[in-house]
Amino acid sequence: MSSEDQIVKDILNEVEKSGKFTEEDKEECRQLLVNHYKDVSLDEGLLRLERASVQNFETVEKREIPIRDEGTVLYGRNGTGKTSFIEALEYNLIGLPDSDKKSSEFELTNLIQNGKSSAHTNTYWNVNGDRYKIYRTLQKEGNSITGYPRVTKSPDEGGEEEDRRDSQAKVSNLLGIQPLEGRLSERRWDLYRIMGLFFITSKDWRLFMDWNKASDMLDILFRVNLTNVIKASENRIEEKYSVSEEARQASMYVEDRKSELKQARRELADLENERDRISSRLTDKQDQLESVRRVLREETEEGVDTDELQSQKSSLESREADLQRQLTDKVNELAKVRRLINRYEDTDLKEDMDVVGDKVRNMMSVPEKCPICTNKVESEDRARLLEDHRCPLCAKDMPEERVRVEKEYQAEESITAIQEKQQERLEDLEDQREDIQFEIESLEERIESTNEQIEQLEETLEEGEVADLIEEREELDREVLELKEDLNTIQAQIKTKKDRTEELEEEVDELETLYEEYEQNNRKREMLSSFTTIVQRKRDEEQRKLKNRLADVMLDLTKYFTDGTFADVENVVFKDKGKYSYEVYLSDGTVLSSKDPQGSTSEVVLHALLFHTAVLKELSLSDRNLPLRLFVIDSAFGKEQDKYNTRAIANFLSELPNILDEYQIIVSMAEIGIDTSPFEQNYRFEYFN
Repeated sequence: MSSEDQIVKDILNEVEKSGKFTEEDKEECRQLLVNHYKDVSLDEGLLRLERASVQNFETVEKREIPIRDEGTVLYGRNGTGKTSFIEALEYNLIGLPDSDKKSSEFELTNLIQNGKSSAHTNTYWNVNGDRYKIYRTLQKEGNSITGYPRVTKSPDEGGEEEDRRDSQAKVSNLLGIQPLEGRLSERRWDLYRIMGLFFITSKDWRLFMDWNKASDMLDILFRVNLTNVIKASENRIEEKYSVSEEARQASMYVEDRKSELKQARRELADLENERDRISSRLTDKQDQLESVRRVLREETEEGVDTDELQSQKSSLESREADLQRQLTDKVNELAKVRRLINRYEDTDLKEDMDVVGDKVRNMMSVPEKCPICTNKVESEDRARLLEDHRCPLCAKDMPEERVRVEKEYQAEESITAIQEKQQERLEDLEDQREDIQFEIESLEERIESTNEQIEQLEETLEEGEVADLIEEREELDREVLELKEDLNTIQAQIKTKKDRTEELEEEVDELETLYEEYEQNNRKREMLSSFTTIVQRKRDEEQRKLKNRLADVMLDLTKYFTDGTFADVENVVFKDKGKYSYEVYLSDGTVLSSKDPQGSTSEVVLHALLFHTAVLKELSLSDRNLPLRLFVIDSAFGKEQDKYNTRAIANFLSELPNILDEYQIIVSMAEIGIDTSPFEQNYRFEYFN
């Protein structure tokens, strides 16, 4: 068997030889091995069971059995308590699962004898010369059952035993299975699986073999426990060196973004070059403009600024345009007034007014007093009185026969008043016409004066070469303005492109960081995958060695099956990697798999006896073993219909103390007509009646 140090050394040598690992990688692999490939430290002491007592447990009312180094056979008719005693022994060591469902699964229900309120179990042990008692009780509390253990050292020294409750950990520590429990037990009932290596019963012959951690337990026991290193490496791959979706995307997009950034920088450089070209042209044009302005100042009269003259001209032109608008408005206003005057002076209108006067004259015989109250009717009330025939003062109705005309308004006087108003309006319009005509004349004079001033300025500006210089200046002004606009446009484009370039630079930096993370994590993942493969190969190699040894032991053990199914075994082969399932090859070509034994025969019992015995035998041959050296087998002859294998099983069990000479063997056997003489040499019988 390879020692832990040798296995670590072999793995690190493979890492060194592969050439795929940096010094940092090698150290990381070494740390994984150191931290996760820890050999389970097993107690080197020897644990021997001296006796066991049971009270009120299932069918056992009270029984104490001494256990010697030779084998012990619990013998008697069915239903006399043999299986109950073995279950009490197992309960004493590991208690109950913390689940009603699991208690049912392990058939650990109704453990207290009918009519009793509690049950008790005691086992007495010799541990390297010191004596210990494990006491465990079961008590009914309402509808539930509770129990607890108590470990007592030197129980036979007298004195009152302390009433206390110990933990299962204290019991497991005494039995030497605490290291296995700490490494393998995730749930309380896993202890039943661990103890299943030492207890095989008719309740479940494959309790240990079918456990998903059975392989891990065997790896630990035989120092092949590299599975934890493999899991730690795989966990590190997924946790520390996981590749995020962002990093994965970065690996696909980083080159595209780099190309886009390169193009953006090229376009930015082109824009900056264009800006510099425009700036140079603008500077040249501004210099030319300044030169033209200087010449203009020299060509014109001293103290006269052409810019100022041009500004004055522009101002006068603007004023002349405004005066023209005012003149247009006044001409339109004068035309309107003239139309109104013509209307008032029209003779047809006068005739129409005469007709209206006649009608008014006929309608306006209005009383001056109220015919009822004789009060004076004011002018504003007269119309209402005539219209309503109701006095506006007393509100009485006015009879028709009493209406009298005190005074009639003269129609001639009303028409005259209207004509007078018409005349007044006509005179106002004529005055308005004269005012507008005056304003028009004034505007025309102002326009003429303004035009004269403009002409004078134009003459001044057009003297000599000034006109050409002004035209050149104006052209330069236009060009300078256009260049400034172009420069502003290009500056805006440069800003936009710079912003985009900066965005791309940030994005590329982020993508490169993610890509670097992707590359680094990917390399680490590949490195750890290679490391995991090396460890798996080493584990498989060590497991293969162990499986070969187990296969050899099992093949040798088949010689004790003198007849029956295993009477003619040619080979035993472990095939599955990582698992300890195997196949038994018979001489007639039949292959019996440990994974699916035939349920109607004793094949499952044969497999359990063969495999468990081989494991315990190999442990006893190794340089280490568990302190607990106990092998308990219950009801191996339970398949009564399979008479074909009865003698083979009996022969194997009778030789078991010789095969496992370091172990205490306890076997329960029913009175079913089996020849017990082969057992008498290696076993002591305890009879159950």
